[in-house]
Amino acid sequence: PERFFSDDEYVLADAGYKATNYIVPIKKKPRNSELSLADQEFNTKISSMRVKIEHAFGILKERFYSLKSIPVRIKRKEDVVKVNAWIRVCVALNNFLM
Repeated sequence: PERFFSDDEYVLADAGYKATNYIVPIKKKPRNSELSLADQEFNTKISSMRVKIEHAFGILKERFYSLKSIPVRIKRKEDVVKVNAWIRVCVALNNFLM
C-alpha cells in the first residue's frame, strides 16, 4: 500500500474490510448491541461519499461503454497495466469533455 497511497490517502470500504491505515470501512453493529450515535453519523457520512463515488463510476460507464466490460483478460502484470491505462484515459477524456 505504501507504493500507492500517501499518508493522507485512503479507500472507503464496506464493513467486510478490516480497518487499516489505508482502508476506512463503515462501522459494524456489535453483536447484541447498537452502534453509538457517533458511529451512526460516521456511517452516514461514509455512505454518502460512497454513493457519490458510485454515481461517478456510473457516469463514466455510460459515457464510455467499454468500461462496462473492458475487453482485456487479466493474466499477467502487463494486463493490469493495460486496464489501468484504459481507465485513466477514459477519466482524462471525461474531464476534457466536461
